[in-house]
Formats: sequence, C-alpha cells, structure tokens
Amino acid sequence: MILQDPAGLWGSKEQGQPWLELSADGKVAGSDGCNRITGTWSGSEELEFGALASTKMYCEGVDDWLSRAATAKLEEGNKMLVLDANGEELGTLAYGGSNS
Repeated sequence: MILQDPAGLWGSKEQGQPWLELSADGKVAGSDGCNRITGTWSGSEELEFGALASTKMYCEGVDDWLSRAATAKLEEGNKMLVLDANGEELGTLAYGGSNS
C-alpha cells in the first residue's frame, strides 16, 4: 500500500543518518547525515522538491546524496525513492511516521 499523504518523517533522525521531514504546508527540512537541508515540496505519489538548500560542512564518511534530490516517488512498503534532476536513483528513505 502507498501512503495517501506523504507528509511526515522519511528516514531516521539518528546521528549520521539521512532524513527528510515533509510538512503539510509544503516545507521540507532534513539532513544528509551531516548537513541540514531545507526547501519546499509538492505532489502526492510523485514529489517535486523546489530548490533545496544545504549547509556545506565537511563530514568524513557521509554520502551527501540527499542534498541532490530533485524528485521522489512513493513506493509500496512505505518507501520513498529519491531521484536527481536527471531522474537517476540516489537512494531510498523509509517512512518514519507522521508529523507530531
């Protein structure tokens, strides 16, 4: 089953883990595991991210793939497939729960 409302936490806020939190008002906040990410989002099963901004700290051993997100697709099993501007797969985030 695919979630009807993508708002909520995707990924894990544990230290060094990538995550995005989609707010119902269209704002997105997150982290690639090191750098903070902010921006906007729209869509339902296919999401578009508007101009994500990211801090640029150097973090050894952290893959910054999430900061290159342009779009995402929600998939079975409550997974978000994150894609770059060319439609190339960057990674996946698991649904972590609704916003509180």
